[in-house]
Amino acid sequence: MPRLLIQAGLKGFQKYELPRGEVRIGRGDEVEVRLPNVSVSRYHCTIRTDSQGASITDEGSSNGTQVNKKSISDTTVLRSGDELLIGKFHLVYLGDLKADRFYRGRFTEYLPDYTPTEKGGDADSTFAMTKEALKALAEQDDVIDNARFILNRDPSRFWYPEDRRLSFGGDAALVEVEGWFCWGEIAEVTYGGGRHIVNPLTTWRGGVEVNGEKLKGKRGMKDGDRVVIGKSAFRYVIS
Repeated sequence: MPRLLIQAGLKGFQKYELPRGEVRIGRGDEVEVRLPNVSVSRYHCTIRTDSQGASITDEGSSNGTQVNKKSISDTTVLRSGDELLIGKFHLVYLGDLKADRFYRGRFTEYLPDYTPTEKGGDADSTFAMTKEALKALAEQDDVIDNARFILNRDPSRFWYPEDRRLSFGGDAALVEVEGWFCWGEIAEVTYGGGRHIVNPLTTWRGGVEVNGEKLKGKRGMKDGDRVVIGKSAFRYVIS
């Protein structure tokens, strides 16, 4: 059965199994998938599934519906892995093939079922976000969902910091790096203000360089930054 992954704030992704037929998505209590936030219209969009696949239609919502960062104006066919932005909510459509049980290397069968965290809104009006606000929200989601550190010497190895703390160093760190005196944690990456921030935890062993400059304090990351921690080199990419 195809499914939606719905990012539910600090809970991370939850799953919703898509039955055959129509599934209405919106803020109101009458829809099948309720996204309780004023950035979502009461009846925002519809997903239709049948033996041929799935499609999505925006139902004249105030803030629109995006598929892979592009606003849709008519019915759009969905392909497994497509990313949806509905108001402030980030969703992912997955098909019903065996390979579609995985998302970004994570097995989705063990994700909890989607449950809205708030009571359905009873206000009649939807808060219409500006295009600039929607763009900023989409950019923040992009950083959290897609930014990763790629190991230069082996690009098949990469790590997603997401909105959690990612540590670099020796055995005690989540990401082990090469070099002398790299035991314990020598650097960390955190998320704040819409970007990832690298922070050297020591100035005398290992060290951290960004684009050839040795860091003495925290620094916000940008797409394409070259990062050296200890003797291990990484690329920070958002895509």
